[in-house]
Amino acid sequence: MSRWLKWVWIGLLGGLAAASAEERVAILGDSITYGGRWATRVESALRETPRFREAEIVNFGLGSETVSGLSEPGHAGGKFPRPCLHERLGRILEAFEPTLVLACYGMNDGIYLPPDEARMKAYQDGILRLKADVEKSGATLVLISPPLHQADQVSSDPQRYDVVLDGFAAWLTARRADGWRVIDIRPGLKQAVAEAKKADPAFVYAKDGVHPGDRGHDFIAAEICQALWKILDLPGTPSMADGRALDLLLKRNELLKLAWLTKTGHQRPGIPAGKPLDQAGRDAAEMLSGYRVLCTMKTSQWNGYERSDFVVQGVKSLLVRPKQAAPGRPWIWRTEFFGHEPQADLALLAKGFHVAYTDMQDLYGSPKAMKIMDQFHRHLVSAESLAGKTVLEGFSRGGLFAFNWAALHPGQVAALYVDAPVCDIKSWPGGKGKGPGSKADWDKLLAVYGFSEAQAMSFMGNPVDQLAPLAKARIPILAVIGEADEAVPVSENIDRVEKTYRELGGPIEVIRKPGCKHHPHSLKDPAPIVAFVLRAAGKPSP
Repeated sequence: MSRWLKWVWIGLLGGLAAASAEERVAILGDSITYGGRWATRVESALRETPRFREAEIVNFGLGSETVSGLSEPGHAGGKFPRPCLHERLGRILEAFEPTLVLACYGMNDGIYLPPDEARMKAYQDGILRLKADVEKSGATLVLISPPLHQADQVSSDPQRYDVVLDGFAAWLTARRADGWRVIDIRPGLKQAVAEAKKADPAFVYAKDGVHPGDRGHDFIAAEICQALWKILDLPGTPSMADGRALDLLLKRNELLKLAWLTKTGHQRPGIPAGKPLDQAGRDAAEMLSGYRVLCTMKTSQWNGYERSDFVVQGVKSLLVRPKQAAPGRPWIWRTEFFGHEPQADLALLAKGFHVAYTDMQDLYGSPKAMKIMDQFHRHLVSAESLAGKTVLEGFSRGGLFAFNWAALHPGQVAALYVDAPVCDIKSWPGGKGKGPGSKADWDKLLAVYGFSEAQAMSFMGNPVDQLAPLAKARIPILAVIGEADEAVPVSENIDRVEKTYRELGGPIEVIRKPGCKHHPHSLKDPAPIVAFVLRAAGKPSP
């Protein structure tokens, strides 16, 4: 189907909403673009608009590249000539099928020599060919002038290379009269650098005279966005990501860039091979989901530690960060009652652990809760780079979540610390044994599981029923319980788990508090809990 006909059908079937999902943005350029920093900042701003929220945006930048096809003698110490975009452009357009192309060339096209008519013509011919090929493919092209050269060195030499780049930019901007979409970043970039140096005389735009630092990329992205919003008639004012959100989007940019460069091919040595596109696409989708979470994150303080509140797939969640993360970025996952008897969590924060929680109130370890936990775990591992294996911390009914998720994902669990845990729904909230149970919670549980009373009574998916996967994985369990627990009777819950787990060969330790009922949880001195968690996570004991 031709692209024109495809867009007609999109308009008929879904209008603008469907069209926005079809946006595919290719970003082309040399090493400054390949670095990903201005490209990612522009991407973050675009994703704040309805049109580009779901767009596929890929950085195809390539170090040393030109559109002119020129290369100076002995480039890269004689290892290879400069690659030319036109060697690979056709493959990019065919494989990626962009709807929008942003192209920033010129820095390498004069091959760092004084102004010259022949080199100017080679640059112009390369840009003309780029424009013809992109527009023939059906995409919109936006051309961006080259950034600054030696912006930190004041020179009165009219032959300095930045004059060549001025000439490239002047030729580009003159083409606006012919309807070309052109962004000249150079005037605004010069002003931004001058203001930065005025505010801080030690400011350096580019240490090597070519490749900007982070603030330089900020300046470039700001100039591009300001003009791009007008060219594309985008709503509002561009807003770029920063902090953890930007860091994650940069990782995503790198992932997709290398995957697509490998897929479409190039002639530049030294570029790492990327993942297969299908795998990269799955990872990128996970990262984009995490990026959106990070963009809405709210930060506060919890007991002297930074607390981040956010929403994952519609579920309220939080993460408390240590002042200095321990090697491997370990974490403990409180499955219920965050903040209650927090002494072990606080001690682990001091040891470099993150503390996590996601709100699964009234889900009682059900399949719905397991899906929420899957999403939360993926987010923390992908977006926060936490360890793949977590320590699950199940207080009371939180034991249902901890045991059930561990049974499903034993390879992602380092240990379980459970405290007065519910291990059989018949005991609590069912109240079918020694304890009183909870009629209100029993009714909610039946509803969330979709059980009749009879189905609940014959259910074999309780923690006491599915310990084999945990024992096979040799997951250590620590239980802290009150021997006189009236709400979650020990004989119906942890005693059964301990007996079965030992028979299966699993490592388990139970700390019994004589005369203690269901409350208080934990230990006044959490040292035994902390030592257990540190051992399980491969850390030295305190």
